[in-house]
Amino acid sequence: MITKDSEEKLAQINELVIQAQSGDRVAFASLYDHFYDRIYRYVMFKTSNSSEAEDLAEGVFLRMLEAIHTYKHQGVPFAAWLFRIAHNLVIDHHRKRSRERLTPLDSAAQIADKSHQGLDERLDVGLAMVHVNQAMEGLTDLQREAITLRFAGGLSVQETARAMGKKENAVKALQHAGINKLRRILTAAARPVEQYAAW
Repeated sequence: MITKDSEEKLAQINELVIQAQSGDRVAFASLYDHFYDRIYRYVMFKTSNSSEAEDLAEGVFLRMLEAIHTYKHQGVPFAAWLFRIAHNLVIDHHRKRSRERLTPLDSAAQIADKSHQGLDERLDVGLAMVHVNQAMEGLTDLQREAITLRFAGGLSVQETARAMGKKENAVKALQHAGINKLRRILTAAARPVEQYAAW
């Protein structure tokens, strides 16, 4: 359901895109500011490496700068278009790395908000991210992509559907099935710890 606030935000984004397409650097900077954190979280979730995520996020905005003149609204939200660029760059990155998966604890911890969080809280978030990343390996590619776009990228169901080239009901089904499977995987992984704790 699209609210009045979300309609206004979409209109503001569309106006910034039009201005950026005409060469307005301030509009481009505003788009960068608006989307950077979401793109970074999405890429970080996909790579589990903060320095790679920073490089890839910057690459997304370089591509945006190069290709923004090709974007045409026509029912495709700008966020979906931008996250499609991010998705393609991540795929290229993994191909270059020969599908090597890295999940270092120190990198995963940096996905937390870099504001005034305590070290314990950042460590807890980092450990949770490692477990979630490992559990995500048990999902299908489509389930993983839907969940990553929705929760790491912060896209709406509609934007996720556009980014994935799927219908909204398909995204909801993928999200629902993926979350249920994640819950089962994470619950099963926690059982041995609980058994030892009971001793």
